[in-house]
Amino acid sequence: MEDLVVGIDLLLRGGAVTALAVCALIFLANRALWPRGLSVPALCLGLGAYLLVSSPNLGLSGTWAETGLVMLAGAVPVLAVWAGAEIFLDRPVYRPWHGMLAVLVTAGAWLAPILPFAATLRGILVVLLYAGLLYIALSTAAVDLVESRRRFRRWFVALMALTGLGISVVEFLKLDADLPPVMYPLHASGFLVLTLLFLSWAVRIAPDLWPLRREPEPEPARPLSGADAAVLQRVEAAMADGIWRQEGLTIAQLAAAVDAPEHRVRRAINKGLGYRNFAQFVNEHRIEAACEILSDPARADTPVLSIAYDVGFASLGPFNRAFREKHRQSPTQYRNRHCQVVGGYVLD
Repeated sequence: MEDLVVGIDLLLRGGAVTALAVCALIFLANRALWPRGLSVPALCLGLGAYLLVSSPNLGLSGTWAETGLVMLAGAVPVLAVWAGAEIFLDRPVYRPWHGMLAVLVTAGAWLAPILPFAATLRGILVVLLYAGLLYIALSTAAVDLVESRRRFRRWFVALMALTGLGISVVEFLKLDADLPPVMYPLHASGFLVLTLLFLSWAVRIAPDLWPLRREPEPEPARPLSGADAAVLQRVEAAMADGIWRQEGLTIAQLAAAVDAPEHRVRRAINKGLGYRNFAQFVNEHRIEAACEILSDPARADTPVLSIAYDVGFASLGPFNRAFREKHRQSPTQYRNRHCQVVGGYVLD
């Protein structure tokens, strides 16, 4: 009976690792997704290492192979967050402290058997990482205009984050110390189901799921149905009337203003105008209006904060970030370049 359980475990793990390898090759072969899509093969590599090192039935204990696999598996939380950020954030920004956190989490997996406090620290950091992944998936949902990405976020990343949290809690509390043999095939079967679901998604990668460039410009428009075209006309009319000046404008409020379902407004803006993010769509109008004010010599003494309020921003920080994202310079720098007064003459 024990041999049967071991055989089933090895078979399931082999299937899961194979599915992960196929998924990684699909993304590596599609160079149009580089460099953003490289996060998925990296995650597949880490998950494959975790599957190999998390079972005693492979006989890797105490070998050099185990040491290498532990290092790769230890990076899974970092790789999961990286993949989530690349999928759900159109222009993710990485800071030096992100790299430091990645090193701590990865090294913690290797140092845990030697330094008990390293395991505790890593456990806390991993839980925070997976909580961050959930936050990314949930906090960006309201402004997401990409239909395929909205469908994807509803189930897979939430499931991946919850699975990761569950694994982390089990490891942190050392509940996996003396598992009965039957638990290993169950563990492997769970991962096989997840990897097959991921593989089924990977082989039909939605072309609009991954932005192929980082510039904050809308993508080419695509054909719309008659109903969506009518909604888009009303959306454009509402924007021309200045609804974008409304502070904290949401898709639900815009949909109510144009008397259309929210999902149809999302689709019309995304396909008809090429925007992937509602904030980017609204900010485009706000920044354009701000540029007109900043270039106007008659308003050269208007504080930048007042301009931010005038065009619909709630504070200066988001205005500065949106402006820099669009023009690669601050509002003040833009004003200095486009509206200069020298000796009583306006240089515009």
